This record gives sequence, structure tokens and C-alpha cells, in this order.
Amino acid sequence: MTTPLPVALVTPLTGPDAAVGLAALRGMTLWARDEQLPPPWDEIGVTAYDAYPDPVRAMRAAAAAEPAAIFGPVGARAALAALGATDRLVINAGAPSTRFVRQSFPHIVNMAAPASTWPRGVLAAIRSVDRQARRVALLASGEMAVELTSVCRAAARAQGYEVVSNTFAAGRGGAAARPLAPADVLIVHGSAEDELEIANILLRRSWRAAAFSTAVSAEATAGLGALREGLLAPASWAPDNAAETGTGPTARQFSADFTALHGVPPTTTAAWAYVSGLILGRCIRLCGRVGDASLLAAARGLDTTTLLGRFRLDQATGLQVGHQVPIVQWQSGASWTVWPRDSARAPFHHPRWNAPPPGGLAGTHDGPDAATRGPAGRRAPAAAPDDRSTQAPPPGPGPEPTLPLPSQGGAGPRPLRLGRPRPGLGTGGFGTGGFSTGGFGARRPG
Repeated sequence: MTTPLPVALVTPLTGPDAAVGLAALRGMTLWARDEQLPPPWDEIGVTAYDAYPDPVRAMRAAAAAEPAAIFGPVGARAALAALGATDRLVINAGAPSTRFVRQSFPHIVNMAAPASTWPRGVLAAIRSVDRQARRVALLASGEMAVELTSVCRAAARAQGYEVVSNTFAAGRGGAAARPLAPADVLIVHGSAEDELEIANILLRRSWRAAAFSTAVSAEATAGLGALREGLLAPASWAPDNAAETGTGPTARQFSADFTALHGVPPTTTAAWAYVSGLILGRCIRLCGRVGDASLLAAARGLDTTTLLGRFRLDQATGLQVGHQVPIVQWQSGASWTVWPRDSARAPFHHPRWNAPPPGGLAGTHDGPDAATRGPAGRRAPAAAPDDRSTQAPPPGPGPEPTLPLPSQGGAGPRPLRLGRPRPGLGTGGFGTGGFSTGGFGARRPG
């Protein structure tokens, strides 16, 4: 006789974000198969509640089932509605935002660094090698523009920069870019289309550093030519990373196990769902029991590393401060992680005009795949697939994708129940995942 540990996943299983939600379900399925819990539990039962089109209803249905823990939902808007509908412990892997502070949401465990904090890494990387840069020009658009502007201003003050910011309406990127005054650093956050228009206007100026939130797609940025070299952008994770972890498998082992079980490579969303399960399992082993208060206390005191980096919650705000959004830089036609320093795969070239030219460094490989090689001819890491495409990503190396900024999910609470998966479970019917790379760069949920 088995004793399952029941957990609930609130995620879109239908609607426009179904691929994202199903990727999360795949990640949870693998975790449920592999997690080793202390007695009396000998398996994990996952019940998925469709968050489309009503995330509040889905969350209430999940809480009414009285699971040991609840995961989700995906997207800031859906999360704001759903998390306000319950006082149960919820592990938040799909809505990384500064809105979910402990003072407003005391029952939340935030897994990822707020997506709006990526400019903080850019400014830190620049300041680590440049004490002269002072003026930052920030252009921001979209639902995260206000939050990102606030975070950027606070980070700039702490590191000795002054910020001139301008928020603009969607479709007005060019109009916002043309009158922009000179500055040392340019940071742009907007839609893929707006960012491409802004890049073609502003990257012809001599910025000491420039960063665009969607500038990770090799195909979409190829038209920029030499303007792309030295460009910075937020990234996500490296599926081929073999670095040891304090909790769970390495990224490389997770990717292999996920692909073997589901027949497709893991997306970033799937990885975060899996890591959320790992953190819950670690907390259960620490307390030896379940219960919202016990698990929340264990999570607040936990400091460990997973395949997605460090996990540590800020004691005052409850926000994730161990994990940092990785920053990549385009060098010799490939994107390489350059920040944070302890996970860098290439040196940070600064100022921008010191980045290697598109043809690569002298003496490096210049064959037909030169565009996929980084400094000194090293091959760039393979891309982590996103969650919106319905086809598997093309084989071979590619850039590292942007950190998932989950889009809104919703749903009527039709639960999908999963116990310990049997061979072949999840290999069909879930879609393949993968965010599309249309536009200037992949902007998606996550």
C-alpha cells in the first residue's frame, strides 16, 4: 500500500498559454517520479488545475482539495488574482515580480529573482570594470515598465549612477528613441518590435554599454550586423551546465532525464517547475513533516543551490535574492554569459566597442559555423527551448534565451491527476514546448 503526498499545480492547460502550463506540468511530473521523501510518503500525487480562463476559480479549487502544497500560477496578472484568493502556502515559480513581497503576500515562496531586476545585473557588471560611467538612459514599455524603472533607479543610486528614464506606449519605440539625450549606458525594455526599431536608431551611437531585454535571439538580431556585437541581454539557464548543486541534479542530468521521459528537451518553465518541487522536497526533509507554517519557515531559512542557481529568500521582503538573472553579451556572433561573475562563460568586454568583431578573433575558426562560436573559437552553449513554439528547436548550438516572464494564465478548475508516472507518461499530448523566436528576441512567459 502506498502513501502519496498530494500537491496541486495551478497552471494553464488550455488557452493561449497552454504550452507554458503543460511545460510546467512536465517538469512537475519528472520531479514527482524522482523525489525521495522521508516516511510515511512513498510517492507524490500531482493534481493540475487548469488556470484558463479563471485563475481565481482554479486556485480556490486547488486549495479546497487540501494538498500539502500548491504550485503556480504562471504570469503576474494571473498570480496577483490567484494568490489573493487563498492564504495557503503557494510556491511561486511562474510570476517573478517585486509585487510579491512578504508584507503583501506572507504565504508565498518566491523561486526566481524578480524579472524586473535584470538591469541590476547589467549595472553591476559595468561598475565592476568601469568607475567612470555615470549616466544611464532607460527606455521602458509594457506592463512591467513601472516596476522595472523603480528597480533600475534604486540599483543605479546604490552603484553611483544617475538615471534618465522614459516610459513609452507600445508601438512608439522609435518616437521615444530619437530625442534621447546622450548617456554612458543604454537600457531598453519593451516589445520585440519596439526594441528592434530602437536598436536600429540608437545602437549607431557610441554607448559605453547597451542592453536590450529581448536581444537574445540569433536569428532575430542577425539583421543588426556589427551593431549587435557587445550588446547585453538577460538570459535564463544553461541546459548543458554540469556544475554540482546542493539540491537535486545538475542541469545537464536534468535535461537528459527530462528528454528521456518526455521525448522533448526541457524549457525554462519546465526547469523552474522541477526546481520548485526540489525546494519543497528539501523543506519536507528539513522539517520531517508538512504544514504551511513549517514548510514556510524551512524555506525562509534555506540557502542552497540547484540547477538554476542559488536559492535564498530575503528575510525582510521574502523576495528571491540568491538567484540572479544571468546577463549575456554578444561576442563574435554568439551570446555568452558574462554575469554574474561566478557563472560567467566568457570575459565581459567593455566598453562595447572592445567586443570582438562579428568575424571573430584573429586566428579563430572561420568555417561555416563560425557564427555559432564564441571567443577563441569556442562553441556557444546550446539554447534552452522556450515554451510557445509547437515544434522542437532546431539542433545545434544557439544563444541562451531570455528569462521567462510568465504570461497570464487562467482556467476553470478541471483537475488533471498524476501519481508516480509510469514509463512513457507525458511523452505525448502535452505539446513540445519552446517559445518562438519571432521579432527582435523571444519574449514570453515562463
